[in-house]
Amino acid sequence: MDQKKTNSAKISKKAWVIILLLFLLTVISNADKAIIGFASVPIMKELGLNPEQWGVVGSGFFLLYSLSAVLVGALADKIGTRKVIAGMAAIWALVQFSTVFVSSFTYLLITRIILGAGEGPSYSLAMTAASKWLPKEKLGIGLTLVSIGGPLGVAISAPILMHLILNYGWRSAFIATGIVGAIWIVMWLWLAKEKAVQPVAASDSKGDAVVTKVILESKFTSVLFSKNFILIALCGFATYWSFTIGLNWLPNYLQNVRKLSPETLKIVVSLPWIMITISQIVFSSVSDRLFHKTKSVVKGRVFVLGPVMLAGAVCYTLGTFASSNIMAIVLLSLGLTFGCITLVLGPAILVELVSKKHQGKIQGWFMALTSLGGIVGPYVTGYLVQHSSNPAAGFHHSFQVCGLILLVFGGLVWLAVRPKKSENASQGLMTEKLSS
Repeated sequence: MDQKKTNSAKISKKAWVIILLLFLLTVISNADKAIIGFASVPIMKELGLNPEQWGVVGSGFFLLYSLSAVLVGALADKIGTRKVIAGMAAIWALVQFSTVFVSSFTYLLITRIILGAGEGPSYSLAMTAASKWLPKEKLGIGLTLVSIGGPLGVAISAPILMHLILNYGWRSAFIATGIVGAIWIVMWLWLAKEKAVQPVAASDSKGDAVVTKVILESKFTSVLFSKNFILIALCGFATYWSFTIGLNWLPNYLQNVRKLSPETLKIVVSLPWIMITISQIVFSSVSDRLFHKTKSVVKGRVFVLGPVMLAGAVCYTLGTFASSNIMAIVLLSLGLTFGCITLVLGPAILVELVSKKHQGKIQGWFMALTSLGGIVGPYVTGYLVQHSSNPAAGFHHSFQVCGLILLVFGGLVWLAVRPKKSENASQGLMTEKLSS
């Protein structure tokens, strides 16, 4: 029995292959998202877009994001994540190639809406696929290794995409990411295998089997409408508000307000995404250690998530008062960094509340509600930039609003997310049956 527990705490070779492929998936997905921010200045100039229109472009990406996340998450539970993920990646590649022909605000907006529909389920499905292969004791770091493909993808692609945009025009960057996406699809279909969901453990009595079945079947709706899920989703909403401001507006702010040169900008735009990568590894490792030691989702996950979100709020606010470029860049980068922690710990908390059978749906709903922040954040920023006394004031007001949202929702999660006694009992019963 002890030997079995020891082996179950290790990540298998097959799991490492899946994690690597899903890591690359999040790299590509976030590079696709980031292009629009890196190319904001030349695109706005060529198409004659004002800040408010650019805010609509940023928000439009998330118009169908939520609906897609929910519908495709449920579809993946039925036909498997492997096929669904391959289909999503194909949509991304096609849209990136089609963006080459963009010549108007309307056409650009349509391509972003379609890309958002294709990418909406990607993160939740990547988390679902990875969690099927990971032991509980390695869940935090395992999901982080997938998640860091997001910020690392932006960090790695930033200098490359900026070089392409500055030297070969903004359309060349979209062609490059489309090609990379097509290559990934071939690798995924060749190497990835579907992980079968473990059946409910056999019971010695029919009564126990019925109890376990009721627990598994009733979990989804009870968690979906629970205080815990709603607060975690709101925390994700705040995270995505912050995340999409970083993608769509931060390069523009650094270039137009802080007046960084193109060469400096190519280096600086990578900084927050490198910091996000490091922070997610550090905080998820701390969370795993605490969870392993305490066996408590509150002490191991929630008590890490809440304080980190509050630290992000403080950094965003202080960044708006910094007079030097260096201090502003560091503080705003830290605000973006700490604000993104929900992307790792949110799914890890949900894994503890919902059976594997429903992970696709619940993770899809989490991403659907989370991504609403991506609809609101970029537009609010564009509105404030255009209607404030000057662009700098508009950006600073936007960062302060983002900090306030992180403060409120991060604080609520820290103070109020607590599993019910029935959930703890159900989790204990399932754990006992799966280990017997």
